[in-house]
Amino acid sequence: MEETRLGIPLIYGYDVIHGFRTVTPIPLAESCAWEPELWERTGRLAAQEATAAGVHLTFAPMVDVAKDARWGRVSEGAGEDVLLNGDYGSAKVKGFQGDDLTKEDAMAACVKHFAAYGAGEAGRDYNRVDMSLQKLWDEYLPSYKACIDAGARAVMPAFNDINGVPCSANEWLLRDVLRKEWGFDGMTISDANAIAECVQGVTYVYTREGYALRALLTTIPAA
Repeated sequence: MEETRLGIPLIYGYDVIHGFRTVTPIPLAESCAWEPELWERTGRLAAQEATAAGVHLTFAPMVDVAKDARWGRVSEGAGEDVLLNGDYGSAKVKGFQGDDLTKEDAMAACVKHFAAYGAGEAGRDYNRVDMSLQKLWDEYLPSYKACIDAGARAVMPAFNDINGVPCSANEWLLRDVLRKEWGFDGMTISDANAIAECVQGVTYVYTREGYALRALLTTIPAA
């Protein structure tokens, strides 16, 4: 922080999905236990081991509701139920972060992928998501909200778009919903190469009832 121009701290993040040295069942399997205390306990164990190796942040939990078995990342979440995903994710957040993030064995949780990443058309990874706002609010967003309420300190925007607007550059999703409505004051961390892949986007005005085009195409230069 003292030797760089912007003073940004160096944070080591790692995909600690279902254990670090001690391996636990994959999230889809572990979630079948319906035991939040178990999920929190295994998250605590993963944090203790990972932080001992110098990891500050985990790119987990993944709470993407996945209703299409063709999607290749179903195993990383708690399946097709939004309530189960929210309960599982919030328990993991508490386990990873503990009761005090300043402790040496506390690891920040990064909730992913915001939002509706598991709803890609035809189960194709990175594919578009085209759905009504009612369905988005009722069946997908609550699982992320549960993790925010549990105190997660980071959120990863999804690769997909929602109704034509990329999540990684979605003002409504990242500012209006996440920051203003939900009160999130932590970090947003782009997924691998996500910003470079946002070559063109369209800005919309969203409401719970619908959305309207607000501006012309906005170009974001690829890296």
